Amino acid sequence: MTGVPLQMLKLPSLLSSSRLTGKCSKKKKRKRKMAQLFYKRTDNSTYNDRLPLRIVRAEAELSPMEKVYLGAVERGDYASVKQALEEAEIYFRININCIDSLGRTALLIAIENENLEIIELLLSYNIHLGDALLHAIRKEVVGAVELLLNHKRPRGEKQIPPILLDKQFSDFTPDITPIILAAQTNNYEVIKLLLQRGVSVPQPHAVRCNCMDCMSHTDVDSLRHSRSRLNLYKALASPSLIALSSEDPFLTAFQLSWELKELSTVENEFKSEYEELSHMCKQFAKDLLDQTRSSKELDIILNYRDDIDPLMDENNNDLARLKLAIKYSQKEFVAQPNCQQLLASRWYDEFPGWRRRHWAVKLITCAFIGLLFPLLSVFYLLFPKTRYGQFIRKPFIKFICHTSSYLTFLLLLFLASQHIDSGDPECRAAYIQGPAPTTVEWFILPWVIGFIWAEIKQMWESGLKDYMDDWWNIMDFIMNSLYLATISLKIVAYTKYRDYRPRDSWEMLHPTLIAEALFAIANIFSTLRLISLFTANSHLGPLQISLGRMLLDILKFLFIYCLVLLAFANGLNQLYYYYTTEGEKDCYGIRCQTQNNAFSTLFETLQSLFWSVFGLISLYVTNVKANHTITTFVGSTMFGTYNIISLVVLLNMLIAMMNSSYQHIADHADIEWKFARTKLWMSYFEEGGTLPSPFNIIPSPKSVFYLLRWIKTNVFKKPSKKSLDTFQTLGVRAAENVRLNHEYQGVLKNLVKRYVAAMIRDAKTKEGLTEENFKELKQDISSFRYEVLGMMKSKPHSGGTSPVASTTLAYPGNSFKYCRKPAASERQKESRMFEAKSPNILQNKAASTTNSPGSNDQNNCSVVVWSAEKTEIEISKEQSKCEWSPKREQTSFLKCDENDSFFVASGRENEDKALSGKADVEVSQNMNTETQEMGLSCTVLSKEVTNSPTKVQN
Repeated sequence: MTGVPLQMLKLPSLLSSSRLTGKCSKKKKRKRKMAQLFYKRTDNSTYNDRLPLRIVRAEAELSPMEKVYLGAVERGDYASVKQALEEAEIYFRININCIDSLGRTALLIAIENENLEIIELLLSYNIHLGDALLHAIRKEVVGAVELLLNHKRPRGEKQIPPILLDKQFSDFTPDITPIILAAQTNNYEVIKLLLQRGVSVPQPHAVRCNCMDCMSHTDVDSLRHSRSRLNLYKALASPSLIALSSEDPFLTAFQLSWELKELSTVENEFKSEYEELSHMCKQFAKDLLDQTRSSKELDIILNYRDDIDPLMDENNNDLARLKLAIKYSQKEFVAQPNCQQLLASRWYDEFPGWRRRHWAVKLITCAFIGLLFPLLSVFYLLFPKTRYGQFIRKPFIKFICHTSSYLTFLLLLFLASQHIDSGDPECRAAYIQGPAPTTVEWFILPWVIGFIWAEIKQMWESGLKDYMDDWWNIMDFIMNSLYLATISLKIVAYTKYRDYRPRDSWEMLHPTLIAEALFAIANIFSTLRLISLFTANSHLGPLQISLGRMLLDILKFLFIYCLVLLAFANGLNQLYYYYTTEGEKDCYGIRCQTQNNAFSTLFETLQSLFWSVFGLISLYVTNVKANHTITTFVGSTMFGTYNIISLVVLLNMLIAMMNSSYQHIADHADIEWKFARTKLWMSYFEEGGTLPSPFNIIPSPKSVFYLLRWIKTNVFKKPSKKSLDTFQTLGVRAAENVRLNHEYQGVLKNLVKRYVAAMIRDAKTKEGLTEENFKELKQDISSFRYEVLGMMKSKPHSGGTSPVASTTLAYPGNSFKYCRKPAASERQKESRMFEAKSPNILQNKAASTTNSPGSNDQNNCSVVVWSAEKTEIEISKEQSKCEWSPKREQTSFLKCDENDSFFVASGRENEDKALSGKADVEVSQNMNTETQEMGLSCTVLSKEVTNSPTKVQN
């Protein structure tokens, strides 16, 4: 073994290692192939588990000088920005309209930082404006907006086409104009600035307009058309724009909210936005009414009408504006406390202390007045102009009399339903086919005629559309129609059928039977009509409103339920039609003791499925006499499925809908109830309809006089004496209308002023201290810092030149530095020290607070700087330092950065004082209590400066 080489000894191990290496390489190749298959790679390159990323839509990079230029604008370095603009005009090294990575120009950056000095500087160099005005409006920088509006564009400036502006450069769509954007931000000052320059907005088309413009815009780009209309209405719904530009803000808000509500039903895609705008208009009208301070102002607002006809004798105390608010469904306006207080004072006109009385006294008083309603009605008929005759015209008294009359009518209906049997089998009313009216029915007849006459008068005065808008009027119409049909059928039966005949032998459609059925339904409607009076009560009113809203939910539910009912009825009838039986003992259908033929016909199937919801149908109705198991199984399965859908799904859905409706009313119970109560009260404020039924059918002397005068004027064509004074009357009415309009506009002017003041005050209260405030403070500090640095570098000399002027902010590596020889007068001056003073409050806290150089805030810190004369030796030393030293300059900048809390203020207005060496500049800023650290750091620094003046000079 001694002669065996070492390589031969290691051969087995090398062979084994080579085999392992081969196996590993095969495994790696196999894995690489699998990875290539997985990632669909066909080349033979090595596998890489990293996903390369790159900028797909790269933009042009800024040059270093442009970056520094935009950075100077960002920091608020006025001197560097000015030098950059000056050199750009000479050397053209930078593009002053360059855009950063966020798409902002220097002007937009200055607008975002609210640096008005730099904005004014940029505008003086004719920088491209673009959509800077829109950005300033969106940021609500009023000073920048005013500067941009006063700036005149140069004649040679090229205008960018709107299509390119929309797609490439602008952040706003072409339909966004300055006034539209300002109205959307609801900035009162900006809107006022724009309106003073005579701007205008497009007139919106009607909701369902089919003109050529609307049709063409919809065909070309329906989304842009809808968005443009939405943006326009967002501007028109601005409270500040309405308050400034509308002659009648209340009317504008009413009409606009109604139009927006209609738009929400047409533009379902933007329903929530339009509903929010509609609510904004309603809230504006309510807030504007909140500013009324006296009953006189409230009377002028609520009684004003803009549709006065000089040819008609109009009543100027009929609450015309309140009626208009009810018509446009302005619930917030109507439920406003000032408005409700005025209505309550008019409602309880004869009872000023009514609300303070005990409930028992109120009940006795109402019952006493209600019992006297026939006597009060007679007094009004005979002596309408006397005190007792006018007593029933009071709204509250009229309400009590009408309620008492209706309760009397319900009592008569109750008596009519109680049939008193005489005991004579030959003369029973059940055998009379055409019975004569009873005594109670004769008493009911005048009330029915009075109700019909009252509805006719109401429909004539208000119009068919307004009459149909009230659901109670529809219910009255149905009720009166049923009574008319009952009376007509009873007359037919009385004239046609005079003989006696057992009721069992009458035909199915006998007039008496139909009249009795209609009379029973009319009684139900008459009793339920009493629910409308619950609105006057604060406890029952919200329940009555919730009930009315639930009826709408029931109607929606019935639509789905009827569809399900018809579907299963059709299927079950088709299945069981062939298994119809004759019934048992002449009893056919589901009303038998043993139910049969439940699904024999479509009508029977509908009845069976309906009553099965209430558990009145047995399961054996699905059985058949034949041994057809498949039919029984399918029928019972369909019947069970119907019950699951109707009971478990639909019925619970109805309960959830009704619960949601009730909760909605409960959440807005006060507004909903006051609005409904106001509608009830306004119906009794009207001049007509004074007498209740049945006294309203009796012709009064006043009615006879009006009728004769109408016949004389229209039939015989004889003008009355009043027509001879037409011109004089028209002049008087025109003067009265001018006076009323002048009073109304005066009140509106005061209301708008108060509203704007309250809006600004609330905005300041809600705004608080935000991150934007800290950013603005930081920007102000930065701008102030660079301004002070520029002052410190340029020491005053005769014409304002400085011994050393240097800048490296705008162009690094291209600093301009020069030295001048000081004048002889300057050699007599010496520099003392910088002295910093701060309020005593901050000095007391300085001992317990650490210095925070990174803070951006300062509390009431004032710094006073002055210079005194120098000695000739110090000036000569200073001249020797005129040579530029990068290290020294860097050190000075580092010191300035470290002392970020140390502020030295000086404005251009104090230049003369600065030249004489006696300039005093004070800068004071009020900050929140959370930002006192900067003030404390200022205090510490002031102590350091005071204690070591030599260090500061160095």
